[in-house]
Amino acid sequence: MNSHLANQVVCDVLHQIQSGQGLPCPPLKKTTRPIKDLEKFDSPMSIAATGMIGRRLGIKIPPQTNLFGDKGGFHPIQKTVGILCEIAATKRAAQPASAAE
Repeated sequence: MNSHLANQVVCDVLHQIQSGQGLPCPPLKKTTRPIKDLEKFDSPMSIAATGMIGRRLGIKIPPQTNLFGDKGGFHPIQKTVGILCEIAATKRAAQPASAAE
């Protein structure tokens, strides 16, 4: 998976969630921290967003993975994209050669 695709999906999902709640969505940048910068985007919304992102990208995101923050703080979109690319690369590396073709 390339980072451009992951970034596009993350931004699309964030826009969908905000508009679905009738909330504004500012222009999203790599430095945007959704939990901090988007109105009413909280922990429960981040779980919903994670599921939507995983389905759109066709990857299973481990349940313990928080795409939008951890003990160190809230993640910017750029870090979220990096996490997604790492998950996809790990899954791809774990596939048998015949399944990857």
